[in-house]
Amino acid sequence: MQLEWTVSQARLYQLYATGLHARDYPTGAAGIVASFRDLGSIQLDPLPVMGRNHDLVIQSRVEGVHPGELLDLIHRERLGFEYWDKALCAITIESFPWFRALMSKGGSRCWDDQLAHAYPDAVKRVHEAVIADGPISSVELKKLGIAQGDEVSSKSWRSSKPANAALDLLWNRGLISVSHRQNHRRYFDLTERVIPQEHLDGDPPSREEFLEYLLLGRVRTVGLLPTRGGAEAWAMLQGVRSDGVPNQLLTDERLALVHVEGIDTLFYAPADAQQSLAVAERTAIETDVRFLAPLDPLLWARTAAATLWNLDYVWEVYKPVAKRRFGYYVLPVLCGDRFVGRFDGRYLREEKALHVLSYQEESRGLSLSHPAIYDGFQRFLEYLDGERIVLPTGEIWERE
Repeated sequence: MQLEWTVSQARLYQLYATGLHARDYPTGAAGIVASFRDLGSIQLDPLPVMGRNHDLVIQSRVEGVHPGELLDLIHRERLGFEYWDKALCAITIESFPWFRALMSKGGSRCWDDQLAHAYPDAVKRVHEAVIADGPISSVELKKLGIAQGDEVSSKSWRSSKPANAALDLLWNRGLISVSHRQNHRRYFDLTERVIPQEHLDGDPPSREEFLEYLLLGRVRTVGLLPTRGGAEAWAMLQGVRSDGVPNQLLTDERLALVHVEGIDTLFYAPADAQQSLAVAERTAIETDVRFLAPLDPLLWARTAAATLWNLDYVWEVYKPVAKRRFGYYVLPVLCGDRFVGRFDGRYLREEKALHVLSYQEESRGLSLSHPAIYDGFQRFLEYLDGERIVLPTGEIWERE
């Protein structure tokens, strides 16, 4: 099944699919729950510049939320778990049985050789500490003097203390899970003490079943997944295309192909995409300005964003200063079905002030002086619970 859409239709559908159009989420905790369930997976990142990436994902969709509330709610109510999807993500709890297939293979990183050679008893001792004292973090392991030797290295990860590497290995294998976070530090406990029993019963799915589930989930989260290129959006889906999984799902009518007018690359979409587009088209597009997270699901496929949305966006936080074009922590600015600007900012809690370090208007976008941009910043300040906005010129906007 191949669908023929205009650019306008494709944009409208992707906004709907990613929870940015025609969703009408309630405010506060209820909205967080609904938005999280719709997305299925939200990428986590530790940098607390204006809240963290996962906080920013939620604030662009739900009113009345603040930094830190998403993960607190997810862990407190056992709405989800932390594991590898596109990268490290918060994933809805209903998906846990499927991800046991990846856990049974050791997850995404492997410390086995390094730990077995340098600290052969580290995993056993850390596991015993979690059993006895969990929830537990690396801080408690250090106080207990467990596996605190020289750092070990992994081919796929940075150097780490043996205790931290052992925690990571046990978590990758699914033997322990993140119970909660405190000041964003992960606390681990036995998986059977964290994950509700109904999600632990039965055998893990086969590799083939898991790959199908993972691909369907990825398409659901991003709305439109480019069939070629888009390495960022296809992360953790190694082997899916070479194994012919997309073609089988198309044959089974569990996926649809979308051709967007004027764009060579085809997109995978959920099988019910045409019906979802009809729902999206019945709702007038909002013109409120929203600031998107750097790793928002709408931006997971950056190549597609450049062609479909005319947005050339690269998160430059890990680039050397001299190679940055727009700034350290830049957020794209969305208005309706187009991107109208981007800004680099930093929130200083001690000042309760959002510092706008730079603002760049997109082609045919909106300037910093536009009333809609002002309203957008006021809404963003409420999310930060701040009192003022300091502009690049030094001008100050007080919270209304």
